[in-house]
Amino acid sequence: MADIINIQNYTDALRNTGYKNVESAIAEIVDNSLEADAKDVLIICSLDFSTGRKVVNEIAILDNGIGMNKDTLEKCLVIGESTRRKRKGMGRFGVGLPQASLHVCPNVEVFSWQSNDSIRKVVLDVGKIKSGIQKEIEGSSEEQIPDNYLTYFKDYEHLGKKIDFTKSGTLVVWNNCDRLKPKKVGSLFERFKFLLGRKFRYFIHQRSHYIGLTVNGTTQQDESLRPNDPLCLMDDNILMGDPTDPKRVKKKGESIFELWENGDICGTVNLPVKYSDLESNEIKESNVEIKFSWAKEVFHFAGGECEIGKFLRKNVGISIIRAKREIDFSKFDFFSEVNKPQHRWWGCEIRFEPELDEVFGVANNKQHVELFELEEEEYAEEELKPIWFLLNKIVGNEIKQIFKKLEARRKGLRTKTKTGGKLPEEAIVEAVEGKNPTITASFHNKENTSQAELFELGKKRLIDAGNPNPSEGDVKNALVPPVKLEFRDLGDTSAFVDISSKMGNCWLTINTGSVFYRDLYSKIEEEDESVQRAFNLILMAFARAEDEAFNNDVLYEAFQDVREQWGIKLRKYLKTDFKA
Repeated sequence: MADIINIQNYTDALRNTGYKNVESAIAEIVDNSLEADAKDVLIICSLDFSTGRKVVNEIAILDNGIGMNKDTLEKCLVIGESTRRKRKGMGRFGVGLPQASLHVCPNVEVFSWQSNDSIRKVVLDVGKIKSGIQKEIEGSSEEQIPDNYLTYFKDYEHLGKKIDFTKSGTLVVWNNCDRLKPKKVGSLFERFKFLLGRKFRYFIHQRSHYIGLTVNGTTQQDESLRPNDPLCLMDDNILMGDPTDPKRVKKKGESIFELWENGDICGTVNLPVKYSDLESNEIKESNVEIKFSWAKEVFHFAGGECEIGKFLRKNVGISIIRAKREIDFSKFDFFSEVNKPQHRWWGCEIRFEPELDEVFGVANNKQHVELFELEEEEYAEEELKPIWFLLNKIVGNEIKQIFKKLEARRKGLRTKTKTGGKLPEEAIVEAVEGKNPTITASFHNKENTSQAELFELGKKRLIDAGNPNPSEGDVKNALVPPVKLEFRDLGDTSAFVDISSKMGNCWLTINTGSVFYRDLYSKIEEEDESVQRAFNLILMAFARAEDEAFNNDVLYEAFQDVREQWGIKLRKYLKTDFKA
């Protein structure tokens, strides 16, 4: 006879249970707190100063839930034990507390108390298990809260919010956190705010629960979680904007996304899904809610490299919500080309209730679902189709539609060149050259041409670029930047760019009829707006250098010759490369 599991050898496996990171492990403990009706949860980091690096060596999660009685407490660190087997709320698998804890540390202590009852404690110590000293979870002992946590039990306030942990609750302490990444408290808190704010956003947004962060022994780094809504619809989201300054993240502002509307879809789609009830074996039906959002035009036009755009890059994907809590975030084969910048500017959320756990393939640590592309022919005879097929007909299709509209909108940025609107690249050149006054060919022409004539030249230029009726403001705006960028079809010639200085500023024209634009520039334009912007600046730098060569006839002509020969060579190379 032999034990099914050799627990002494199994400890290493227990510490490698598939949690993605410390944030996911903490989320498991917070789940337990919320299931225990805690209204307030405090994540406490203690620092180790012995190495001089001020790294986190201990993490505690403190809540004011109902606490655990003696029997429940003595089972809470036993693998496979659970008091929440029913399909309600977030828990039921019975592996969360011990496995999440051991993912981060080798020693976990759990203190719990209920009204008019003493504080009790249980311990799980991997080192003692491996050495054979600890063979079981010993009966709970009456204990006092460790001295370094007593401050949270005496009229405690967190960022002005009074929190009472004395009546009932639970304290989980992770000692010697040897698997923390990162270890610095500042970086750790930033990750907590981002991921935990996203996982528990509905609880925070509805103001039903409070989750705070603190460093033990100081209030200087106290923070509270705000919702991190990847749909960017919540009015208290961590990412808010101001239409008058659309590039900047605002603490208080307006939502930067709005509900997506397309035909019968007005933000939300309800999808009835059939499933087999495990208790009755009956076929039942449950609702899956799918919600879509996309960027408001003013924020989308700010570009992907602004402060808002960079934040959105971290939230590219689809959020899966189970019982109000996010359990997974990915693309799930519903869309490809994840690095396309347009994917930053939409959001999608799929919500379901726990009775659909098997349908979605929910993992026991609630970190992922089984959603990936399958061959439909293989399931032709199946009564209950995999959920991916049902979702893809809605999710996959709508993402394609949103992407197309975003792409069309982005390409519409080119209309700024038609209306004289200032592009970001033009503003950059203007800021630099404003500190570098130089007599250029364009400045010379400006000085020797009447304002009326300049206006007419600028008006004609905008008309030729595709604006049939430019306003006075359009023309004036077009004549301001030191280098004005425009897109115009000059025919399939070797001239992939044209540079003109007749209107008091230097006009750089990218020839949309050239092989350069068709086979190279248009692909950069579609791929990454930051690369496109850098490419524009390369060309604009050449244009400005040519404009500044005005006082040197030999150099000025050399620039024009180089541009011509450059175009001829580039056309030959591209036609050879792309077999045009």
